[in-house]
Amino acid sequence: MRSFLKIAALVAAAFLLGAGSFGLAVYFPPEGAIVTNGPWQTDLSVGSKQTGMHMRARVALMGLFALKKSEAVYFIAREDSEGRPLDSSCDYRLEGRDLPARWWSITALGPTFFLIPNDEGRYSVTWANVARERDGRYVIRLSPERKEGNWIPTGSRDAGRINLTLRLYRPPASVLERPGGVELPTIVREACR
Repeated sequence: MRSFLKIAALVAAAFLLGAGSFGLAVYFPPEGAIVTNGPWQTDLSVGSKQTGMHMRARVALMGLFALKKSEAVYFIAREDSEGRPLDSSCDYRLEGRDLPARWWSITALGPTFFLIPNDEGRYSVTWANVARERDGRYVIRLSPERKEGNWIPTGSRDAGRINLTLRLYRPPASVLERPGGVELPTIVREACR
């Protein structure tokens, strides 16, 4: 009976270590795989044949339908431009210009990378519906409270962490060659409650 318990304990320990190390590799990919551009991050292997099992699991868990990089490049922001985690109890301002792509969108997501439920039915701002200033710049507000102009609701103030996904569809070669050098929107925290 003792040897059975020892074997069961070893199997359980091996399972926990294996599952834990896989989880770490999925949620915290190794350095070098990720390209950072301000508060935004991307991995150009997403959607390609070179994507390893950890990244495929990560894409499956985050709910993305990943296209190959010539079709779409995905940037994710979990922090503002000062490095503070994005939180639903805060208001944010995204400032930028049209992005280098045939079509782009910026979507607010909850901590599990799914859309944030809201009464407005608004989840993103796109190339087609963003209101621009005369000089071509835009300002997008993120807040649980209604804002004028470009606004993406972030749910209730106590919803917790939020994430942003920026999608560049049909990007030019310059994005694929230097994703860290693309001019992406800044994310400025304005106020927290």
